[in-house]
Amino acid sequence: MRYEVRHSRIISGERYEAARAWEYNHLGMRTAAWQAPRRGGWYFEWIGEHVSKSCRDLIHTDGGVGTDIDGRSPYLPIAPSIPHLIESHALTDSVAAWGLWPMGSPIATAVALLDGLVDVPEASWGSSRWRLSDSVAVMDQDSWDPPDPLRRTLVRSRDEAGHRKVREVLDASQRGAVIKAIP
Repeated sequence: MRYEVRHSRIISGERYEAARAWEYNHLGMRTAAWQAPRRGGWYFEWIGEHVSKSCRDLIHTDGGVGTDIDGRSPYLPIAPSIPHLIESHALTDSVAAWGLWPMGSPIATAVALLDGLVDVPEASWGSSRWRLSDSVAVMDQDSWDPPDPLRRTLVRSRDEAGHRKVREVLDASQRGAVIKAIP
């Protein structure tokens, strides 16, 4: 299977969009395989995301997807399975054109006040959680940066209703009020 995932970011007030190819098939498998002594089973190297990178994408025989940052690091889990990762990619792609709220805003704590968001378990796991409504999408994920292990929250909204919901919650949180946005 091959597909592309669109990502968009706001940098210095300007929106940038990029698409990256992913590959899951026998042609994407590489020749490297080794035993996983601490975890049991085997790791297999595969192509995964088609970008220049200093890490190897790995699939474990238990179905987990992970990476090895420098060829000597321990296995870092990314997702519990390829289907979970693909579902997360599908959501990322489907909301790529929605408005992205700037990271670093008080949105990370305020977004917990939003009503009407439904967990998406098929695209979520311990270190990554998707919540979604018709007009708001929220993805919380752990940082891979050991010196900065904070949880990252990406919030996207579309149409006036979605923008209004997020803005109301942000305004209320800045006033110190604890209210719920109406779905």
